[in-house]
Amino acid sequence: MFISKNAETSIKHQLLVSPEMPELPELEVIANRLAERLTGCEIQNVEVHDHIVIHGKTAGEFEEGSIGETFHSFRPDGKFIIMEMDEHDLVVNPMLTGRFRLLDKHRTPTKTDMFSIRTEKGTLWYYDRKRMGRAYLVLKGDYSDVAGFSGRGPSALDPSLTLEIFKERIRRHRGQIKNVLRNQRFVKGIGNAYADEILLYAGILPFRRRSTLSDEETVKLYKAMRTVLSRVLEIISHRDLNEFGTEKRDFLMVHNRGGGMCPLCGGRVSEITANRFKTNYCQTCQK
Repeated sequence: MFISKNAETSIKHQLLVSPEMPELPELEVIANRLAERLTGCEIQNVEVHDHIVIHGKTAGEFEEGSIGETFHSFRPDGKFIIMEMDEHDLVVNPMLTGRFRLLDKHRTPTKTDMFSIRTEKGTLWYYDRKRMGRAYLVLKGDYSDVAGFSGRGPSALDPSLTLEIFKERIRRHRGQIKNVLRNQRFVKGIGNAYADEILLYAGILPFRRRSTLSDEETVKLYKAMRTVLSRVLEIISHRDLNEFGTEKRDFLMVHNRGGGMCPLCGGRVSEITANRFKTNYCQTCQK
């Protein structure tokens, strides 16, 4: 286990950090929580409270096209959540600050609520304080109009993504290794936070050029990706849906812990901020 029990339990406060988008492990659990509650539910009413996140249709078309349909399944796809219905799919890319809530009773929308979907088992709210997310109501299985959907690689946790396929795919990409990990055309589902965690576990500095990695380091990177994401998924698998709105990632080893102690070696965690995104790493563990 790469995250020590002490590292998990010693952090008692919630860090005040810049917003981080949900990544593959969070979206997997969010989809599971939605499926547990809403699978088989008929949509009774849809209200768009802020049209800025609705893409490809007018607010009216988005509302009218969903009412009367039934939720059949919920699944993550990279950084998207796909909600499959009768004739349509609802595809949501939460981006940095998009989040979901399930409430038993309908309420008055707030300024951060983008749309709400009412069923007999409660109301699903999508809220986004930065209004950056994107929601698409598309014909079932047709994602051609969803921005950023086509041309992506396999999921980082896809069982069919073997080491050999990983090596073949990574050779196609240039630049700093952290940016390669975050590139959805390489593999999908990894964002800023877990790229830092994977690279710490692999012992590779985030600023290394992909072309400088040895075959041994590439193997370490593949194993680190699988181990880190699987372990995170295990940690958060029983969390409530509403917990994902707090950006509470109290299990992270290095990301957003600049100036703190590396749980692997006890050294100091370094931090660099560029384009609103933080990069954290350990100069002792990572080379």
